[in-house]
Amino acid sequence: MKNRIRYLREVKLRSSCASAVARREDRLPRFLDMPDDAHDRLDQLNVAIVGVGSVGRNAALHLARLQIAGLLLIDCGRLKAQSVLTHLISPADVSQPKASNAGRVCKRVSPDTRVMVSDGTVQELPLTAFAGVDVIFLATDNLLAESEVAQRAIWLGKPLIQASVHGATLVGQVRCFSNRDGQGACPVCSFSEVEWNHLNLQTRFNCDGPPMGKAAAEITKEPTMSTSFLCSTAADLALVQILRYVLGLGAPVMDTMLEYCGYTHRTVVSPLVRNPECRCDHTTYERAPCPRPVPDCTLRQFASLAGFDGEELLSFRVDEMTYAELGACGCGGSRPLRRFVADGAHVGRCRSCGAPVFPRPSDSHRPVPRSVVADVLDRPLRDLGAGAAQWLAVRCGDRAVLFIGPENGQKGA
Repeated sequence: MKNRIRYLREVKLRSSCASAVARREDRLPRFLDMPDDAHDRLDQLNVAIVGVGSVGRNAALHLARLQIAGLLLIDCGRLKAQSVLTHLISPADVSQPKASNAGRVCKRVSPDTRVMVSDGTVQELPLTAFAGVDVIFLATDNLLAESEVAQRAIWLGKPLIQASVHGATLVGQVRCFSNRDGQGACPVCSFSEVEWNHLNLQTRFNCDGPPMGKAAAEITKEPTMSTSFLCSTAADLALVQILRYVLGLGAPVMDTMLEYCGYTHRTVVSPLVRNPECRCDHTTYERAPCPRPVPDCTLRQFASLAGFDGEELLSFRVDEMTYAELGACGCGGSRPLRRFVADGAHVGRCRSCGAPVFPRPSDSHRPVPRSVVADVLDRPLRDLGAGAAQWLAVRCGDRAVLFIGPENGQKGA
């Protein structure tokens, strides 16, 4: 699990790249009903952008020009020759990772902005990567990434703004999801059966995904056929919504969809409503302080801190780990494990056949019910294989409480 951190790094400026930077105040107008602390809000704003393509890159550059506190840019793709047609790049940028390339530009535009980048998938990042952001911006056609980001935003109660385009109809769309209490809409609420079939069948399109040799399948839609100006229009509309949300300008933008049609030059705003059949878990986690690093605590202590003393119908989710009761190897037999195991990891080797011992799927749990871990409730998670765990969630009925280790819950992107 510690290896996941390598996918996240901070962009630093070379001293030779340093240049004079204007102040935000030199150009930012005095908006109608602009709050007195507008600049303070922007100074403290942290935004995560998932999908740094033709739309996301524009959004990132706009945010850098607003000189916000932090940017987290996530994209597993690389710039291609076709990218020059829709991205604000030059041919010299082709073959570079999208996130790192955009991150360097953003850092040059706003040296005081903390810019973090990940050239991997969003699934490879820990949940804690989003703990300190104020807004998540989604601009990807990757179905797996969309569902993953939607779920994380709901759990963490983070506002999510999604921008997309439909080139053939010259339509740009911006959807704003508040995620205040888990009762509102999310991007997955509008998934069609066709999209769910692609997701469930692990369909892979070769157009924009990672190399075919990569182990984790990436589920993408058909390539986005659009123009650079429509993509930038969608990004511009999204930034207007973000600015209005952060500064409280005009009517509330959350839980609304804004659509612009180039054929008619009309914009339409409509409400977003939750789909009761949505397959996302629409439970927003309450946040509670974690007194010590997560691995040093016990499951019983977390249950007590969450206010679930005496409750039997509990479940625990320990980071991205699975609780394995039994393991199996090449011998075909089974051996007791009773520990948490990271995805894809084995738990030692069999003394008889020497083959690695993996958790048996039929005896593995994520989340794990209290009844399954009743005999280890008072053992520190470190002793149960979760020495690298950064967060834990306790759930009882419709209420869930999230604990993030003190070393991971700091403010910032």
